[in-house]
Amino acid sequence: MAETWRGIYPITSFVLEALGRKRDASSDGTLSPEEHTLLTAVEFWAAAAHGTLQEHLRPNVRENLTEARRAFAALGAVRVVSLLRVAFEELADGPMRQSESAVIEQLDERLSRTDDNIEDLIARYAGAIEQPAESAAAQ
Repeated sequence: MAETWRGIYPITSFVLEALGRKRDASSDGTLSPEEHTLLTAVEFWAAAAHGTLQEHLRPNVRENLTEARRAFAALGAVRVVSLLRVAFEELADGPMRQSESAVIEQLDERLSRTDDNIEDLIARYAGAIEQPAESAAAQ
């Protein structure tokens, strides 16, 4: 089996740092809905890339999976959305229910092989939400 690269690309790191600084610098920690969506996606993606998905999703795994799924849907990451939906369903009560740890480990492994180009989608989404802000500032 081939070794997979773990880590985040510069765009993900840049967006994560910039939005984190903006959130922390504002008096009320408020981000626009689009910025919150982007921050949710990059925090999740960074956790997956660094092998800390278990810690990132806990203690509210199902709620955090749902929020991540919404964020990645907004970015257009259809394969990641599908993987998150499957993980959510695997946590559902029933005879085939798996432990949270097992589901998250499987999700982490599946995410490392996704065909979605998350960094490109992050850059596009960040650019799209930046354009309206620039237009409003110019007026």
